[in-house]
Amino acid sequence: LYHFISRIIMKIINKAYSLALIAPLAAAAFFSGIARVCAQETQLPPRPLNEEYTTTTNETIPANWWWTLEIGSAGVWNIVGDMAQVNWEYESSHNNILTGAGTINLGSDTQSGALYIMGSNPPNPDSHWNMIVNFNGAINVNKMGSLSFGGSYISRWGRLEFIDTLNINGGMVSVMSETENHSYFCVKNLSIRDGGTFDSVLDLQTDKGGVWDLHSQGVSSRKLRVTSGDFTLNLRSENVLNNLPNISVDENTGTNIKLNVSADNTIGTFELNDKAVIGIEVADGAVLKIEKLAAKNSAQKRTGVEFIFYDYSADAVLFGDSDLWVEDSKLYIPSADTYVTLTAYDGEGSLLQGEWFYDWNGEAGKLVLNVVPEPAAVAAALGALALAFALRRRIK
Repeated sequence: LYHFISRIIMKIINKAYSLALIAPLAAAAFFSGIARVCAQETQLPPRPLNEEYTTTTNETIPANWWWTLEIGSAGVWNIVGDMAQVNWEYESSHNNILTGAGTINLGSDTQSGALYIMGSNPPNPDSHWNMIVNFNGAINVNKMGSLSFGGSYISRWGRLEFIDTLNINGGMVSVMSETENHSYFCVKNLSIRDGGTFDSVLDLQTDKGGVWDLHSQGVSSRKLRVTSGDFTLNLRSENVLNNLPNISVDENTGTNIKLNVSADNTIGTFELNDKAVIGIEVADGAVLKIEKLAAKNSAQKRTGVEFIFYDYSADAVLFGDSDLWVEDSKLYIPSADTYVTLTAYDGEGSLLQGEWFYDWNGEAGKLVLNVVPEPAAVAAALGALALAFALRRRIK
């Protein structure tokens, strides 16, 4: 009887164990099927998207769908409507979830529209170097629109997200992280206007050939990292860099930055690197002040650094460091043991030549160029003087 009862008990245990193994697989298949059905029934665009598609409802993309979207150059995804919101979740090593060269429109002047991209369970940074978003198209965040990146995701000293063109037309963009994160958020072409905001806990990064147009004070980050190649920064109104205290030339392979300053602005710290050429053009009546010049990573003896002043005026660019001086027509930065070549052009594009010196008035410094007249101008002046002298003698 004992053995009989034991065999029955073991059969029950084995049956339960088999069910325990099968149940999760069945559940996974069940929920996977539900996910596929739900994906078909939601207002989510076809993939790839090569036409215009509009989402007007509140949609959630669970991380376990492993959902990705490529928007072709002709594709347009509109997320707009009183209830329009897409919550896009991803996890672990899921990467390149948004690619392509199309357009995303978030909200309008009268209707909302939001896209939230949220991560979880990030992988080890040493084992994962792909980007989460690698989008070569344009994202337009209109007055009632918003774009958010957040949650928990990989942290590394490098680029994590890339957007070719981000137009913030009065809307809101936020980059958040649940944990400390050292990654970079890269935007090649950026426009902020009409009170739009761009708040990022990550360092912001430029891309080769990019242009940033700042019409308002909406950008906020701890540092702007400028990569190699050409980059143009247009400061269209006053104090647009108040919440972006550090501009850093990130690479030493050759960077050309053009600063076009239309109104009074201040750069907190400007970190220089080898082969960095900084062109500065300030509109009449405006002033650009650079509080501190430093070297990238506190390194010493940076080489090939140059400041080029277009439509030069000594009072247009001020410095907040009293320790600077000029030596052999080069600006010397003692803290970085670095010399900066100085070049100036007048409003008509003619090269100005003369002797530079640094003038400190107790509150700010400026680079003053004592211009030496061109030989032709000197000859013309002497000729005019001689003619005047000859006429005077003839009259006598």
